[in-house]
Amino acid sequence: MNIWQFTSVILALGLYVPLAVQILRGSVKQNLATFVLWGLLDGIAGASLYVQGGNYQLPFAYVSGCMLTIGCILKSRTFSWTSFETKVSFLVVVSIVAWMVSGPYMATIFSTTAVVLAGIPQVKDSWKNPEHSPFMLYIGYTVANLLSTIGGKTWTVEERLYPFSCFLLCLVIVGVTSRKYQTVLTELQDDQVGWRPD
Repeated sequence: MNIWQFTSVILALGLYVPLAVQILRGSVKQNLATFVLWGLLDGIAGASLYVQGGNYQLPFAYVSGCMLTIGCILKSRTFSWTSFETKVSFLVVVSIVAWMVSGPYMATIFSTTAVVLAGIPQVKDSWKNPEHSPFMLYIGYTVANLLSTIGGKTWTVEERLYPFSCFLLCLVIVGVTSRKYQTVLTELQDDQVGWRPD
C-alpha cells in the first residue's frame, strides 16, 4: 500500500464517524438499500481485487464504514424500501450472478458496475432532498476515491476501475447535493434585493 492508498483509507474510515453521528442526530438521511448493497458489493470488489493483487484496500474500508452506517440507519428508523430500490437491487443481483460465472477479473468489472448502480437510490434521494445529504462528507469521499485512483500502480481494471468509478459516483452525489446551497444563496440574494441601507 502506498501513501495515496493509505491516505484514502484513513480519510474514508474517518468520514464514517461524522456520518454516523449526523444520521443518529437526524440531521442527514441516507438510503438503507444503497448502503446494504454497497457493503455487499464493496466486499465482492475488494475480494476480487485482492485475488488479483490489485488496489483492494479502499473497498474493504468501505465495507467497515457501510456496516457502521447501516447500524445507524436502522437505529434511527429513518429508512424505507420502495419498488425503485427493488429494481436497482435486481440489477445488482444480475451483476453478482454474472460475476459468479466469470472469475475475478470480470468480478471486478461487474461488482464495480453494481456499486455504481447501487448508488442510484442515494443519488435520487439526494436530488429530491439535498438538505438531508451530507455535502461535505461526500466531498471527502470524492477526495478519498481520487487519492486511491492516484495510488493505483497502472491504468488497469484491477488498479483503478473501482476507485475511479466511485470517484465519479461521489462527484455526482456532490453535484446534486450542492443544490441545497443554491437555494440558500437564492434566499440571501432575495433578502439583499429588498434591503436598503438607512
